[in-house]
Amino acid sequence: MGIEAGEVMRDEQQGGAAAEQDFDAHPETPEQSADPDARPEPADGSGAAPTDGDEAAPAAATDVEETEPADDDPLVALTDAVSALTEQIREHHARATARERVIDNLHAEVERLRAGEQNLLLRPVVTDLQNLRKDLLHQARTLPADIARDQVAGLLESFALSVELALERCGSAPIVPAEGDEFSAREHRAVKLVPAERAEQDGRVAAVVADGYRDTATERVTAPARVHVYRWTPVETSSTEQEQERADA
Repeated sequence: MGIEAGEVMRDEQQGGAAAEQDFDAHPETPEQSADPDARPEPADGSGAAPTDGDEAAPAAATDVEETEPADDDPLVALTDAVSALTEQIREHHARATARERVIDNLHAEVERLRAGEQNLLLRPVVTDLQNLRKDLLHQARTLPADIARDQVAGLLESFALSVELALERCGSAPIVPAEGDEFSAREHRAVKLVPAERAEQDGRVAAVVADGYRDTATERVTAPARVHVYRWTPVETSSTEQEQERADA
């Protein structure tokens, strides 16, 4: 039994020496001794142990930094600007084509309306001319062989009156001066001067060459009448004749 006790004491002494050697090689900190399950702190003092997500974060940030410069590429921006400008030019051409089409339609409509108004205005004149032609042909077929000059003159004047009525429907009235009327520079045009026999004839109509016309709406002379006008020129007498006239008086 003494031998067994000696062997136990020897084993305890060997175990204690081995523990001291292990403590010298790996000294324990207070935290390790307090919580054997605690994880080791990082060396940078952040207080958080590195994880797999923390290791992947720098790699993701690097990828974002590498993709961000692609948005600021000048070639991409230039391509987008050219595409937008091309689309604007295409829309402008489309609007210009539509405007030209509208203008053409309006021009055609105006031309149709103008032609219609012209026909509407000329219709009374056309009707009067048709009636005048019918009357002339009727008189030509029924004119007697022994007609007198005065009858022919009256017949022609009746036709002239028909034309005058047609002109009045169109807003044109004739200016008919008579011999002896006072000359009017507004309505008459002197085509010839005729010597007057008396001083009272000076500045009066000697003969009518052609009638004139005025606009009935504005009273403006559109065609002055062509006339001959008297001009009085006093006769100069000698001094002997003047003395004789005084003596006779």
